[in-house]
Amino acid sequence: MALNKVLKVNNDTELLSYIINVTPELSSEIDLPVQGESIQPIGKIIMSNERYKNAFLNTINLIGLTVIDRNYWENPWEVFANRGTLNYGQTVRELIADIADVYDYNEFANSPDHFLENVVPNIYNYLHEINYQKFYKTTTSDEQMAMAFNTEGGLFDLIEKIVGSLYEGYKYDKYIADKYMLCRRIIDGTITSLKIDNYANLTPRQRVSKLKNVSNLMTFRSPNYNPAGIRISTSFDKQIAIINTDFEADMSTEVLATSFFRNEAEMKSRSALIDGFGNHDEARLKELLGDAFVPFTEKEKEALKNIPAVIIDEEWFQDYSYAMDNRADTKMTEFFNPESLKRNHWLHTWKVLSTSPFKNAVVFTIDTPAVTSVTVNPNKVSASAGLDVQLQAVVATTGFANKAVTWSITQDPETDQAKKATVDLNGKVHIPAGHIKSTSNQDATLVKVTATSVYDNTKKGEASITVL
Repeated sequence: MALNKVLKVNNDTELLSYIINVTPELSSEIDLPVQGESIQPIGKIIMSNERYKNAFLNTINLIGLTVIDRNYWENPWEVFANRGTLNYGQTVRELIADIADVYDYNEFANSPDHFLENVVPNIYNYLHEINYQKFYKTTTSDEQMAMAFNTEGGLFDLIEKIVGSLYEGYKYDKYIADKYMLCRRIIDGTITSLKIDNYANLTPRQRVSKLKNVSNLMTFRSPNYNPAGIRISTSFDKQIAIINTDFEADMSTEVLATSFFRNEAEMKSRSALIDGFGNHDEARLKELLGDAFVPFTEKEKEALKNIPAVIIDEEWFQDYSYAMDNRADTKMTEFFNPESLKRNHWLHTWKVLSTSPFKNAVVFTIDTPAVTSVTVNPNKVSASAGLDVQLQAVVATTGFANKAVTWSITQDPETDQAKKATVDLNGKVHIPAGHIKSTSNQDATLVKVTATSVYDNTKKGEASITVL
């Protein structure tokens, strides 16, 4: 059944007419209501026939998933955060290619075999997996359904009762989850942060100019605006400026409302509002995300509150919906309880909620981005050969500086190369079973591991592992 995105009807008579017209079981056997006359007789016919009643409710469920022209809230990010629909069994593998390596002609012109060497392109990939399976539930009765035909506006109220709260919860949760993912990436330092100097003393027009400058730069190839360091660009039509409501109000009132400055002050990127970067419905997020939700500290919230805007690539959010019954990104189900004479209604949604590690994004801050310290936990540990030791780097920053580190290892140079300890990108140290003790200390060998800040390589943290 195809339904319009927005269904505009003015009263219950028009709504009932629409329901009958799009429901084959009803349209072939029930006359349309007449404007000005009561819809109660048609209601009695529908309520007295179980087949009619089920067909009516099924259409109600579908209509509720369109946006009837009422006071429903629209998620301002849905148009760019939702990447599409997947069928059961499908996964999302994000692939992106960096530009090709460059070679000097004179260096290889006389090389007889260089042309035979294979060159693997710089391809980056990331797997986004389903991580969001939720449902919403409400209950109605046949009595409520019968009353919908007897009172003015009753059909609208019935739809809001059956579907409204379910669908509104679904839309709200999607927004706060996306907002949380954005702010968590900001706090973790995996979004490029740029300081707006002397922000408090700038005029709104000057502040917009700072954003416009970076927006312009993002249209050129650069490795500076994504954590993978890929040389990519984001054109104006693919940029989304997520703007704090306070900043947008100043921009609209002080800049865009002044016609003389309008053309030069307007952002060329598309824009979307956010109701503050530092306020989050943490109780609801905990219910939604469970252990995946990491609460923000008070210090982090204060820093987030000072963000005026973020510019992201339109593909930065990697949100996909699983097609439920190959029909839509949600599924309505119901069950009639013959004992209580009530119906339970469910709205199900399965999704991939994720963000891209490759697409461009910039957060604007009033604080200076810097790494203040790097520590490694634990900083001293003993382990036997043949075991792994997981280390964690704790990076303290200001201004949302990148918290990434590189790991390196130092150990006795007399140790056989094949039997030396190694450390991976995530700080896991592997000590081979055949690890040889130092000739200078037959009781133990000391392995030193260093975490070096990617943002500021003068900031380092160390840990010592005693191999017994």
